[in-house]
Amino acid sequence: MTYATSMSGQTRYLDCHLMTWPESGKVTGWPTESRGASSVVRTDLPFTYVSRKKLKSGWRDYWYFRRYGVNLKLPGRPGDPKFHARYAELLDERKEPKPERHTVSWLVGEYRKSPEFRNLKETTRVDYSRTLDRIVEGMGPERYDCVNRAAVRALRDVWADQPRTGNKIKQMTSRLYTWADECDLVPEGYNPAEKLKKLREEKRSIPIWSDEEIDLFLSNCPGFLKTAVLLAVHTGQRRADIAKMDWRDVQGDMIRVRQEKTGEPLMIAMHPDLKAHLLPLKKDLGRILRSATGMPMDDNKLSGALNRAVAALPAMPHRSWHGLRYAAAGRLEAAGCSVVEITSVIGHRTYQMALKYARQRKDSERARDRLSA
Repeated sequence: MTYATSMSGQTRYLDCHLMTWPESGKVTGWPTESRGASSVVRTDLPFTYVSRKKLKSGWRDYWYFRRYGVNLKLPGRPGDPKFHARYAELLDERKEPKPERHTVSWLVGEYRKSPEFRNLKETTRVDYSRTLDRIVEGMGPERYDCVNRAAVRALRDVWADQPRTGNKIKQMTSRLYTWADECDLVPEGYNPAEKLKKLREEKRSIPIWSDEEIDLFLSNCPGFLKTAVLLAVHTGQRRADIAKMDWRDVQGDMIRVRQEKTGEPLMIAMHPDLKAHLLPLKKDLGRILRSATGMPMDDNKLSGALNRAVAALPAMPHRSWHGLRYAAAGRLEAAGCSVVEITSVIGHRTYQMALKYARQRKDSERARDRLSA
């Protein structure tokens, strides 16, 4: 991957080739073909790779040791006593080596140890970590105070065929440097991802379940999914919040919910159909949603179960949990609920999407009635 970095006020271009080494033996399959104006240097030293940089004086090779996901620069090159001494030291280490103080890898590691990162929701930390790993893969051994916009753009463009991932890298880099600025680790206002445009993403519309599709699914799905779908339709909550609902949260005509994404505590009045379904199932404690084998389900298992059940119905088009959330908002709007009433449970953006769908459907029905008349 080629990108630019700034050192001593000058812009220089790097051609960095990262390889993941097996824990044993020699490296195989190192590419030998040229890439642009540079070529990959072949090496038989395990856990090493070469970063070839174009300087004013010409091309120069820098050797790095990569193991346990961390990149460390080696002094000199093979044949130098210092090179082999440091290489042997790293090769014998049983623990994960620490990244050098001024590298992007070090900065990412410090951010991961910060309260700002540790206090995030677990699902958010997992999502951020996946993107941070990609940033380390692309720019790990480089000085974090020398990374410029061209470097971030080049790493973003590696994922041009997956623009959502590329844009996450851009956003995560910006968040990382904003945190570094707050911690006085970089000059004030230094953010190489700032003002970098996003890759264009194809707009994805989420199909909203119609009343007919909900009825069809409820008539043909397993019992535990019927409970889940009724909870989704009559509370409008996200799948993660539905998966965590406990019988202790069901009190009288109300269900208590603390939304994972917003942290907001809610008291939702139960629809009579939902109450009639839950009453015979109610227990003293434990998760409401359990699989056919009686095991508690998380949001991913819930999503997989729904996808399989939808695919098993020939007359059923593909539908998702988020489409049920939109359907819930549409039903509330059709019932005459106010914007405040709907958004207090559903959220503003989801309400807008559902309202657009509900109005389009009503307009279509009116047009049909006029034509029939």
